[in-house]
Amino acid sequence: MRFASRALMTLAASAALTASAFAADLYIPEQPFIPTSPASSWSGAYVGVHVGYGFGEAIDIDNDGYTWDMSGLIAGAQAGVNYQMDGIVLGLEADIAWTGVNGPYLFNGALDDEDYVASISWMSTLRGRVGVDLDGYLVYGTAGVAIAGLFIDYFDDDSAETHVGFAVGAGVEKMITETISLKAEYLYANFGAVDHYDQDYPLSFDVHTVKAGLNFHF
Repeated sequence: MRFASRALMTLAASAALTASAFAADLYIPEQPFIPTSPASSWSGAYVGVHVGYGFGEAIDIDNDGYTWDMSGLIAGAQAGVNYQMDGIVLGLEADIAWTGVNGPYLFNGALDDEDYVASISWMSTLRGRVGVDLDGYLVYGTAGVAIAGLFIDYFDDDSAETHVGFAVGAGVEKMITETISLKAEYLYANFGAVDHYDQDYPLSFDVHTVKAGLNFHF
């Protein structure tokens, strides 16, 4: 009886050692935890600043062939709000820029009078935005109303009027932190004719702008 008990104990110990060795052979080391970045969300309000370059043409409507060829730097600020639904982002943005976009009077593309200068002194837009989130990049189109001040200067004889028009464009924006994004944007704005010099002297103009911006989200 004692011999049988010892035999059973020896058999049980051998089985336990065999099971432990088998379990050791099957051990799979734990994989290190790698945190993943949370999915980007564009929902919320933001404010920001931008700088860029603009170029365009003002047209002397009643004098065929006469235009102003304008170009220069721009700088301004913007504010807006976004709402994200899955990968679709809807938004509304307002901006204002102070510009150095100006140029001389031309006839059929050749300089006519360098002292007769047109300048876009400021420009503002109110636009809707529709975009898609592509792996953290917001790619969007935009369109809305535009308003700007056109200043005509000829020695001591000058005229400043406000023009209303439309703006369309596209851009791309990327979050670089949880609250800061960078963007690049192109806009085309076209402004209807307005009489200058308090008389029947209609002028119209358009402008292309390319901008880089920084937004703070909250």
